Amino acid sequence: MDQIDVLKIRQLIRDEKYLIKSHTRKRMAERGIRESEALQVLLKGSIVEETLDAKPFPKCLMMHFIRKDEPLYVSCATDGEIVYIITVHWYDTGRWIDPWTRRR
Repeated sequence: MDQIDVLKIRQLIRDEKYLIKSHTRKRMAERGIRESEALQVLLKGSIVEETLDAKPFPKCLMMHFIRKDEPLYVSCATDGEIVYIITVHWYDTGRWIDPWTRRR
């Protein structure tokens, strides 16, 4: 695989072929993030990082501006049949230089 197919991710989300694990839902609740906001990131956002050699499936981090232009990030993986939502978090200036560039 050369890159993540964002159009495929969007189609799977529209077809409701996604899985949010209970741990992820717990973190979303703690962070005040609604499922609809996470899905909006996957439907409208852009990929800011890809890990093509991730196991068991390639994964990516997507970002989109939500609410009052706040960057929201969704990490997901896909096997081509289902999108697995791994984690969801807000922009953190301690972790990011700007909404598109992670601190190393």
